[in-house]
Amino acid sequence: MTTHDVELIDIVKDFESGGKLVRAVDHVSVQIADGEFFALLGPSGCGKTTTLRLIAGFEQPIAGKVLIRGLAMEGIPAYHRPVNTVFQDYALFPHLTVEQNIMFGLQMEGVNKKEARKRASESLDMVRLPDVGARKPHQLSGGQQQRVALARALVKKPAVLLLDEPLGALDLKLRKNMQYELKALQRDVGITFIYVTHDQEEAITMADRIAVMNEGKMLQVGSPRQIYERPETVFVADFIGETNFIAGELLERGPDGFGRVKLPDDTVITAQLSGTLSRSSGPVRLAIRPERIGIATIVETEGEIIDPGEFTVLDALLIDSQYIGTDTRYTLRIGDATELVVRVQNISELDSSAIALGQPVTVYWHNSSTTVLDN
Repeated sequence: MTTHDVELIDIVKDFESGGKLVRAVDHVSVQIADGEFFALLGPSGCGKTTTLRLIAGFEQPIAGKVLIRGLAMEGIPAYHRPVNTVFQDYALFPHLTVEQNIMFGLQMEGVNKKEARKRASESLDMVRLPDVGARKPHQLSGGQQQRVALARALVKKPAVLLLDEPLGALDLKLRKNMQYELKALQRDVGITFIYVTHDQEEAITMADRIAVMNEGKMLQVGSPRQIYERPETVFVADFIGETNFIAGELLERGPDGFGRVKLPDDTVITAQLSGTLSRSSGPVRLAIRPERIGIATIVETEGEIIDPGEFTVLDALLIDSQYIGTDTRYTLRIGDATELVVRVQNISELDSSAIALGQPVTVYWHNSSTTVLDN
């Protein structure tokens, strides 16, 4: 049976700003499983850090409940909650050695020095820094300091580790390396991580599940694949990765989760309906990822290559092309005004120059690659 390390039940939090109340967290409910790597993802000011602080006990909700391992946290201060927090600013004491930094919290709790040193050594082994205990923080690289901050948080064996953009201060290459290391560490220690980030790639790379937030609300919660492939709102589709949006009119819903949609040039196509789309007709927006679209000068519509019953096939005009290394980014126009971005992987050196600007082409995609969203 799945157990929940953290459960938020209809949480609300307001702040005063300029004499007005601003709702930072707006009726948020979510369950986070034992041992899960859970990411809170969204733009600045969306409420993700406030949500983390409510779990940590640094802030108190005005309504709703925070439960950790089934126990309500109302009235329990941060230092008595079974959680620990790692911030973007590692906040290591510069005058203490790495070992002393890690031991500090244990000694404040009354753990004797011998036991604290033993646990500090184990924590440094856990983050793959067994030989830096005698160094000062300034003698470490940014990535090493980040791992020391993790060791200091993990040494107290929290039920839940809260991480507030801990990789934000690192350069791009180190940040990417640390994403994989952090996920491997979480898998090794087996405790629940709740990770705040505005970086979509970071969340997709590391998290088991992602909650996309905006304006204090959790708009969608799901696995990285679900969030990316099946966004439920225009905001989620636009925030996660690159997406083409096409205005359309839903003509009818089918019994199989698909619907018939009319495009601006009056072409009627079949597309998959979002699970949250309730309307039977009316204005909608189609979302389709650039890498899901094929492009060719001639498309075979007979036999096994393209089945017109399962694929959308449209005429287009190539208006721009950009070589970006691993793939080529094409911009095409359908009809008078609709533009599409298509990304095609460069399998050979010739791929990126195979289609000339201004050339008529055909674009095609599987009907299930398009998601119909509320306008």
